[in-house]
Parts: sequence; structure tokens; C-alpha cells
Amino acid sequence: MKKIAIIPARSGSKGLSNKNILMLMDKPILAYTIEAAIKSENFEKIIVSTDSLEYKEIAEKYGAEVIIRNEELSNDNATSYMVIKDILDKNLEIEYDYFVLLQPTSPFRNSEHIKESIIKFEKNIDKFDFLVSVAESSKASILIKEIDQDESLKNYNINFSNYKRQKFKEYYPNGAIFIGKKEEYLLKKDFFGERSIAYFMNKEDSIDIDDKLDFELAILIMNAKNKKEQLIKNIKTRIEEKKNLFKEKKEITLIGHSLFDNWNIKKFKEYEVNNLGIRGINTKQYQDFVLKENLITKLGNYIFLMAGTNDIVIENWKKEDTLLWLKDTISFLRKINNNVKIFFLEVPRVISRLDRSNEIILNLNEFLYENLKGKVNYIKLDKLQDKFGNLNIDYTDDGLHFNEKGYEKLYEILIKEIKI
Repeated sequence: MKKIAIIPARSGSKGLSNKNILMLMDKPILAYTIEAAIKSENFEKIIVSTDSLEYKEIAEKYGAEVIIRNEELSNDNATSYMVIKDILDKNLEIEYDYFVLLQPTSPFRNSEHIKESIIKFEKNIDKFDFLVSVAESSKASILIKEIDQDESLKNYNINFSNYKRQKFKEYYPNGAIFIGKKEEYLLKKDFFGERSIAYFMNKEDSIDIDDKLDFELAILIMNAKNKKEQLIKNIKTRIEEKKNLFKEKKEITLIGHSLFDNWNIKKFKEYEVNNLGIRGINTKQYQDFVLKENLITKLGNYIFLMAGTNDIVIENWKKEDTLLWLKDTISFLRKINNNVKIFFLEVPRVISRLDRSNEIILNLNEFLYENLKGKVNYIKLDKLQDKFGNLNIDYTDDGLHFNEKGYEKLYEILIKEIKI
């Protein structure tokens, strides 16, 4: 189906001056939306509606067509409906089935979000006339009330002594994506109601820049996203650094992440060790970047496999994902040496970490223990824990990675548990 993208970008803003063209890292905020629309490869036209010649020049530089608004549509009284109608009423010299409104103040709404929302809308187009992107609210609507001029809380008239967080989820329109059929929108003048379907987005990608605090938060999120990209580069660099080790064959091979990579171990008992741990890597990445690339061509008779802690921090991760990736990893390794004996070291606990939860780790370990029976020799690492079930603080400097004493304890555990 044919569709157009509409990007409204007025120059005036009371909350944050010229917010649509503020530089977010290396480009104006407006550019992120134009580039996402182009990258989605879904639109006959990508149209920026603006009242500014400066905005026009920026929009055209990044690949959009521009329509300059008249004065009536450039003041604070102009509504979104008026701006959209102005474009829909014009002769755009193309036929299209519907339009997609993309507000430039949502820079983390990317091409994948656009493509997914379009697929969802077209799949349900007979039942729905509109689609609106939403995010889960962190505040229950029952807690949001108007406060009168007397500044009293009289409108909070529920019994808060029995208040509990609601079990059901509530959502709000995050402003990132609106889709509508032309005639239906012109008639209804908004995107909501029973003929509208929701497209769900996470909280991070739902940032809508309206004031200085929003913008500063966007900078933090952008830095975090860049950090993820840098992590992948670091992983690939580390793999390249170990390329010669992948060709070696020693009696014991370590497969895993930083907890192995950081371990300065040359021998286990009398056996030589080939340490193929890669810092920062998750189980799926080890498959994709190492095993599927056939970097490992030789294996000795024993493998120590440690995986899972970096899976936990993947967005929308489920314990079933790690199990699937581990089964595939085991299959890959047995194709290289069908007689190899695999010892799987469970995910160690952490202490005082925001990014990882011991409750999740415990649940994952129990799940893996039950589902890897008969496939590997499962090694429990509970002796690394303190009496509260955390990683013993004596064994770590950052709550996650082992220090020298931690590796000494790990070696002690493995000596007792592994019989080779």
C-alpha cells in the first residue's frame, strides 16, 4: 500500500527554543526523524511542514520535501489537525492509501518502529482506521489529579491507606507515530477511539522532547545507545586479538564472556587451557561472531562453558532465549568434536548491581539446570555467594566481575567439582 510521511516542524516553541533543530550529538533533532523515515523505505513522499526557511534548508539537506506553512498555521493557536489537513488538502501529485505522522521530537523512534507499526496497521486495516504508538505509564492515572487554586489535595479523595499499585498496565500516547486513513481522519479530526489500534514502544524510545530536562535525558540515552554500538566494536576487536588462539587445540577450552576472558589461567590441574572467553559478549553473539564464522576448528576433550549473565541485559530477553542459544552452542561444539565433554558453569550471582538481578539469575539457573540435564555437566557456583545469596563482596571489585580472590575461589570450586 502507498503512504506518505508527514513531519510537522514549527520553529516557535515556548518550552524549549528551536527544539526541533537543536543538535543531539552530531545532527539536529529533526534529522533523526527524516532519516528514520527514509531508512524505512516505505514512503512515496516524506514531507516536512514548517514555517521556517532555516528549518526548510535543514530538512532538504537530510532528504525531505518541504511545504512552507502560511501564517495562520504558524502561531500558537494552530492545531495538529489544521497542519495535517493543510497537507492532505494539497495536490501532492501522487495517490496514497494513508499517511503516517512522525513528530520530530521523538528522535529514538527509528526505522524499525516505523516498519513494524506499518505492518501492524496494514494487517488490521479492515478493522481499524488509525494507529497510535503508546508506552507504558509509570504513574497510575488514579494518582494524577488537578490541584485547585487553594492548593489543597481535596481532589485526591480515595482511601490511600489501602492503596496498592494497580495490577493492570496503563498506557499513554507517546507522540512518536500516528497513522490514519485520509478521509477518516478529516472526518474525525483525531487518531483515537475504538477504530484505532495501539503500537507498543518501550519507555526509552518513547522520549518526547518538550523541555530542557527531556533534552538532557535524550543526550544520556543517546550516549547509552552509542555505548552499545561501541561494545559490539570492542567485542569484534577482542575476537580479532584472539584469532590465533581460535586455531589452537588444547585439552581444555574455555568458552564464554568476560568472567573467563579476564581469568589468567594457563593450566587446570595438569591440563593446558585455551581461553576463548570474549569480554562483553552474550550467548547469541558468541554464536554469530565466533561459531557461525567457523573460527573454532579444533577442540580438545573438555570444554568449560560459561554463559547467560550478558543475556539478561538484552532488551525483551527471556530465559528461553538463553536455553535455545546454549543448545545451539552445544550443537556447534559437538560438530567440531563429537566426543567433547562439556562442563556448564551456572550464572554467578551479583551484588549491588542495577543492571542485573539475583532473582532473575536464580530463576535462570534453575531453568537451565532442569533443561540441560543429559546435555552437559552442570556446575553450581553457590560457594561464591555470601549468606544473603549475593556474590561475596570479597570476590569482586564491581559487584559482577571476579577479582583475584574470586578466581582463586572459582578454581577451588572447579577442582572439587570437575573430575577429568
